[in-house]
Amino acid sequence: MATYGFIYDQSRCIGCNACQMACKDGHDLEPGLFLRRVESIELTDEKGNFRTVHYSGACNHCSSALCAANCPTGAMHKQSDGTIAPDPEMCIGCGTCTWVCPYGAPKLSRVTGRSMKCDACIDRRQEGKEPLCVEACITHCLKFVDFDTLSEEEKSGYTSALSFLPDPDMTKPHLMILKKEDKNG
Repeated sequence: MATYGFIYDQSRCIGCNACQMACKDGHDLEPGLFLRRVESIELTDEKGNFRTVHYSGACNHCSSALCAANCPTGAMHKQSDGTIAPDPEMCIGCGTCTWVCPYGAPKLSRVTGRSMKCDACIDRRQEGKEPLCVEACITHCLKFVDFDTLSEEEKSGYTSALSFLPDPDMTKPHLMILKKEDKNG
């Protein structure tokens, strides 16, 4: 089984929200529902200096996905490419997945009453296209790749741990982040 996930270069992200809006518009999501969110976070260093960093987050398609492990019907499940997606026919709208995901990725639709989350645009990928968020990113800070095909050299310098994200040991996210300060000194 492949291990697909997102690579995010924080140093390139300008917080423009193009990825967030491409996802929302491309999936015709109801008002207030986002499957990818761009957050601007104020950080302070040890000298008290402030700086803003941006984070574009969606489902991390975790190896130890709490949403899938705790879904009472099995609707939230791992697909053959390693991504996690809900089966709308099996989902009963109980919300368990929304409570247990430390990243807040699954959302309950007010329209359908069922769980929704990023499936990395599996329909587009089956057509040989990139996920909408990756395609829309004007600074090319998002990529969606099979982690199993990356060399150790390609993985070096990346992390899945940021001070404002949950501990990656909890779910083992398929997310590689090049932190802003790592690239710009």
